[in-house]
Amino acid sequence: MPEQIAHQEVANSLNEWYGAILKRDKWTATQLRKEIEDSLPYMTKNQNILLYFNLIESRHKLLMEEYDDSGKILGNIETIKALEQVTDEVIQYYYYFFSGVYEFYQKKYIQAIRFYRQAEAIIDKIPDEIEVAEFHYQLAMAYYRIDQHFFSINHAEQALQLFKCQQGYVEKEIYCEMIIGANKLDMRNYTECEKHYQNALRKSIQAEFTFSESLAYFNLGLCYGRQHLYPTSAEYFKMALSIHEHKSSTVGMKSMFELAHVLYKDEKFEEAQEWHKKGLYEAEKGGEEEYKAKFIFIDGLYNTKDALSMELALDHLEDQKLWTDVAELTLDAAFHHKKKGDTLLSSHYFEKAHYARDQIIRLMEGLN
Repeated sequence: MPEQIAHQEVANSLNEWYGAILKRDKWTATQLRKEIEDSLPYMTKNQNILLYFNLIESRHKLLMEEYDDSGKILGNIETIKALEQVTDEVIQYYYYFFSGVYEFYQKKYIQAIRFYRQAEAIIDKIPDEIEVAEFHYQLAMAYYRIDQHFFSINHAEQALQLFKCQQGYVEKEIYCEMIIGANKLDMRNYTECEKHYQNALRKSIQAEFTFSESLAYFNLGLCYGRQHLYPTSAEYFKMALSIHEHKSSTVGMKSMFELAHVLYKDEKFEEAQEWHKKGLYEAEKGGEEEYKAKFIFIDGLYNTKDALSMELALDHLEDQKLWTDVAELTLDAAFHHKKKGDTLLSSHYFEKAHYARDQIIRLMEGLN
């Protein structure tokens, strides 16, 4: 009969597993998960360690883009917490934090922030600086998605400084640079935005992180697109898509959308429609309803002129409370129609953009 394993030893392995997840090292994370799972039947009994395993498992599922499975695990943990009356504050912290990460991946950004705030109330019980850095990083991303740029930058800078103090977290530094750059982009500070994205690109190339390199190209594409430098923007999106790991991920489908969009704006309609077709296929295959709606909207705007399909696409985005995306798309539509001299449609979309911005403010008021 195999020898019993002390639960403290399993706890150390769980921390190692979580560390691999934070570094996005899928291979190591998968290997450690298998080793730990095999050891659990021989572990000395400890309910908190089993809960901790399930919490890390939920985070592992997010890394592997198995979102439904992650949600199911968190639902089961919520039931166990209530039944067992778990009081361990570290377990409580990870439950709230991972629930926030899950809600973020579900694009429920306000709910994510609510969970993060519950985690923040007990974060002083977490002695690990890397964990604190990861918390600030995730909160920065959530605030960015609801246009709270100063909050987002503040948390991203805190995360960046903490990651810089530790060895082995260069990729996390890169992602922090990109979050700060994204906020500067929305604030129209293009010089600062480009500086952060170029820093991210340089560090990615030096460290041979091909996926973060592709994200840097993607973000530079967004930066130049916002400045109406459409040919340059398109080239950067193509550079991102030339990297297999990027093209085969959900971010690849987003690059196809952005590439099609800037090509439409640059009046390269034939090439735009080719990328539009590829991107819509990927969105349908992956069940990405948000991006299906976006593809339908820009197709109606630049190609089919199908006003009904455009309105239905906006309805879907509004139902999901993706007000930032609604504002961006309708503002593009407003300027497109203004350029064409159609003041009626231009006014219609300007009003929709204004309404979407109001909803972002209301969401923040509800959060506070």
